[in-house]
Amino acid sequence: MSLLFRYKVEPVPHAVLSLGGRWSRPRPIISVSVIGPTSTRPIDGRLDTGADDTIFPERFAALIGVDLTGAPRGQATTADMTPVSVRYAHVALRLTDGVEYREWPAWVGFSPKIHRPLFGFAGFLQFFTAAFHGDREQVELTVNSLYPGT
Repeated sequence: MSLLFRYKVEPVPHAVLSLGGRWSRPRPIISVSVIGPTSTRPIDGRLDTGADDTIFPERFAALIGVDLTGAPRGQATTADMTPVSVRYAHVALRLTDGVEYREWPAWVGFSPKIHRPLFGFAGFLQFFTAAFHGDREQVELTVNSLYPGT
């Protein structure tokens, strides 16, 4: 079965010519629960097919009990090819559309330069086949053969 998520429609301060003068932009923003050593917290982030990794704001690590002292360091890029320094930690991610439910272990990055999570390839999209339905402003996620969870 697939998980189906409606795009979040966010207002913008000007009419968007490329969207027929619309005063909002639909974005594939979904809520994911991040399970750390001491806490589970939901957080909204953007599905980003151009991001190398799944990356959370660094301040979020402390909220779920992840100690980044001595964490492996690396570098990832966002969809606009901006390099981002990250510190990696192993967490579990939980996703539901209110009907279906998925949970899996993942290595994710934490960065002080990220303000809204990016659900990128490593740790997230590698485990799903994603279909972006622009006409319906929805994204459909179906687990694939790499999915390691329940």
